[in-house]
Amino acid sequence: MASSSSSTTTKPIPVFITTDSLHSILSHQTLIDHFHSSLPTVSSSLCSPIRQSYAVSPTSSLLLMPSWSSSPSLPYLGVKLVTYFPLNSAVNLPGIHGSYVLFSSTSGQTLATMDGTALTLYRTACVSGLASRILSRNDSEVLVMIGAGALAPHLIRAHLAARPGLKRVIIWNRTEVKARALAEEMRGSVGAAPRIRRWRW
Repeated sequence: MASSSSSTTTKPIPVFITTDSLHSILSHQTLIDHFHSSLPTVSSSLCSPIRQSYAVSPTSSLLLMPSWSSSPSLPYLGVKLVTYFPLNSAVNLPGIHGSYVLFSSTSGQTLATMDGTALTLYRTACVSGLASRILSRNDSEVLVMIGAGALAPHLIRAHLAARPGLKRVIIWNRTEVKARALAEEMRGSVGAAPRIRRWRW
């Protein structure tokens, strides 16, 4: 009796990575180190078309930012999707929401979905920290933070990771209450060093 066999293809189960999970997985220090070692080698294989923007209404929009790699060692395709609804402030909601979807560039299958806003904060801050590691003076002691929005604490932590010799952080913001809040948040999270001062014109 002849036996028949059927081949099966394993379909990956997409992973949803929450904001809390991103915070537990990522650190500014390790991400800066990763960018330092990987960006010079993988950047030439990346394709990042100009982002597309679509007006959903007169005051809101949808943005699509795709990117993929042509390198066999990096078989991924990703899209960041961002909605911009500036009137959300009237109902106490953020004006910007984002998600990032990761696909296999060999099969097109969905691999993961994650919080695009948190991912962007880490990426932006750590690229800035990497630039500081490469371009700033080794004996730098003072960091001036302009602004106190969502990116500010990530930038401070990234620059402290890149330049652990920093002794003082000066914060400038249009509204003093936000500068004070950021100073208190940083004072509680970065330990005894550096000294963090509020500063505004």
